[in-house]
Amino acid sequence: MSRQVRILLAAIVITALLPGIAAAETAKLADGVFADLGSYDAIGPANRGEIANSGLIVGKRGALAIDSGVSKVHGERLHAAWTARSDKPIEALLLTQPIQEFLFGAGAFRAHGVPVLASPDAAKLMRKRCENCLTHLRELLPGGLMKGTVLVTPDRDIDVLAPIDLGGRQAVLIDGSLATTPGTLAVFDRQSGTLFAGGLIASQRVPSLRDARVTSWIAALEALRKLPLKRIVPGFGPVGDLRQIDAMQRYLRQIDAAVRSEYQHGASLLEASARVRLPEFAGWQQYDVLHPQNVQYLYRQLEDAEFR
Repeated sequence: MSRQVRILLAAIVITALLPGIAAAETAKLADGVFADLGSYDAIGPANRGEIANSGLIVGKRGALAIDSGVSKVHGERLHAAWTARSDKPIEALLLTQPIQEFLFGAGAFRAHGVPVLASPDAAKLMRKRCENCLTHLRELLPGGLMKGTVLVTPDRDIDVLAPIDLGGRQAVLIDGSLATTPGTLAVFDRQSGTLFAGGLIASQRVPSLRDARVTSWIAALEALRKLPLKRIVPGFGPVGDLRQIDAMQRYLRQIDAAVRSEYQHGASLLEASARVRLPEFAGWQQYDVLHPQNVQYLYRQLEDAEFR
């Protein structure tokens, strides 16, 4: 029996023993590039909170895991899946953003000796916000799904301007902090043309604009077009192409213009929340929940700018 077959069987056994977790299923996107795709709907017991996407890039010397899932249980499944996919050691886990769906599985990777990396801004925001997120997740995911999950802060900060070398292959980091949540990164594998977009793109799902700077976000998306892209793995949603950038920009431009119009015409926050409807995106996941919140975030930004 080959080593790869033994590893795969071990991964199946490990994942089968985890509560509510089936054997890992991951997609090969290109040579040495893999993705684990979440359900991209609302967090709940039915999907075990596994709504976000994760990835793996494999070089000649080692591999880079990208994001760790919502819980230690999720992280264990991902670690088993990536170990089954490659005989190269996982040299590091990179957290692309300080958002709950992407980071709470880091403890599983650390338990296997994998160092956890994030940008300095992400590490700072994790320490500020994430304990509250963990409390909320434990309420949303009962029955052992959050067992053993703790906040794991990065082992070391990374230089976002320096690529991560994996031996004959580099993961290029793209700083999205000025566009969306502080500390957000995208990861580009030039060899395969694959972009792990992190918090910069949600596909067929309404993004959260809690920390957004819309103008900067649109500009950051425009800059992505200059990359030799063959495929995009968004933070949420199916793998796609440049049309995902188009859709994200349309959503951002439309909501920004609509909220500004309501504000300039004297609408209250509640009135704006009720009136700003974007039919093009009504079929996206979480539209009824996240879109009204986004209207409120942008409205309050306009208030802050006016009265500062």
